[in-house]
Amino acid sequence: MICTVAEWTVKEGRVDDFERRWQELADGLIPEYPSLTFRLFRDHANPRRFVGLTEGWRNLEQVETVQSLPGYQNSVAAIWRVVDGGGTATLELAVEIS
Repeated sequence: MICTVAEWTVKEGRVDDFERRWQELADGLIPEYPSLTFRLFRDHANPRRFVGLTEGWRNLEQVETVQSLPGYQNSVAAIWRVVDGGGTATLELAVEIS
């Protein structure tokens, strides 16, 4: 199982812009990659902090392919214009307990 995760701290007064831009990114990928699930979490203690989680990637190559698409890169650039900082990672499942 592979997922991508991103964490952002949104600029003061830009939360609505951030949420809209994140939604546009996800909406743009869903038609071409319907197996992906996008989730955006907001930190209860710090409402300007968000964590985005994308699951359903088939493999690392698919992640790299999507992240190289001009539309994806443009959407991510739009997100970065409304955040103070953040980071992203591609994660592979190491242990699962259920």
